[in-house]
Amino acid sequence: MKVCEIFYSIEGEGLDMGKPYVFLRLSGCNLRCKWCDTKYAWSEGVDMPVDKIIDAIARYGCNNISITGGEPLLQAEEVYKLLDKCYNWSFQINTNGTLFNKDIFDMVDLITMDCKCPSSCEKSDLNVIKRTYAEYAGKVQFKFVIANAVDYEYATAVILTEELKHVPIIFQPEWGSGMKWARQLIELVKKDAYLWTGDYDVRVMLQLQKVIWGKRRGV
Repeated sequence: MKVCEIFYSIEGEGLDMGKPYVFLRLSGCNLRCKWCDTKYAWSEGVDMPVDKIIDAIARYGCNNISITGGEPLLQAEEVYKLLDKCYNWSFQINTNGTLFNKDIFDMVDLITMDCKCPSSCEKSDLNVIKRTYAEYAGKVQFKFVIANAVDYEYATAVILTEELKHVPIIFQPEWGSGMKWARQLIELVKKDAYLWTGDYDVRVMLQLQKVIWGKRRGV
């Protein structure tokens, strides 16, 4: 398995924000998002056998493991081997909404699916989003990184068209767009409260790790 980095911190995004987590960041991605904050993971990394990865994770003594990237499902066979050997740990997988893997999704405890908006200059596969919602609504959260009003309109259209009801929806302001935009996004969500306070579970959440540490790696 090609590994970019392994580190111990707190979860900075989504519903598990603030919880201690060990992060296994895998190398390689099939997208090139314009505002990606982990571009180093596109190619940087070293090959590690699964047993060595398990040893590296175990030394932290934390049972919450986040598999992220890059796009971890590009190394699906190795990810499956890791999950199969570590059934006593709690796993979150972060994926970009372009790949579906039933074997892996069955084994993890939380699927965080990043639905790409226009500002990323990339696209998630709406069929993947739809199928993930249909089969894993009980353990999926959908994240939309939103950099402007166009992104907000796109995310709203996807949520309503695909009827992503009763699952957590994270509107994450794109960090480089600044706090002024984050405040504007909050106002848009407040304006559309008639949409977001019913069947649709939408919330605005910043990246806690960047609030605390800025753009440092390994946090």
